[in-house]
Amino acid sequence: MSGQSAERLMDIILQMKINLVHINETLSQQNFEIRQQVAGVFEGESKSLERCLMSIDDKLKACVVFVDDYQRLHATLSNMREKLIQLGAEPAALPGALLGDGVEEVIAWRMRELRAQEKL
Repeated sequence: MSGQSAERLMDIILQMKINLVHINETLSQQNFEIRQQVAGVFEGESKSLERCLMSIDDKLKACVVFVDDYQRLHATLSNMREKLIQLGAEPAALPGALLGDGVEEVIAWRMRELRAQEKL
């Protein structure tokens, strides 16, 4: 192999090394940018989940209020119905009481009812 051929071969190898370093830098930069984009999407989705959970919490708090109101109104209506009966009237049927002792049981019962009616 002549001196010029070896020198030319060394130049080609050096150029290949420079190209590989450039490719590696480009891939590293793209990898960094992709990680940042995925991290941004992850953060956004995490916030969406937090908002969903807060919404569920708000609905459950409202449900507790409605269950308490229903039980209070049902008791009042039951007393009224008894008084009407004592006065000789035949009042309409009393709406059903909520099944369950606590809000958790009432919600579970209601969910079963809605599923049975294919509304949930």
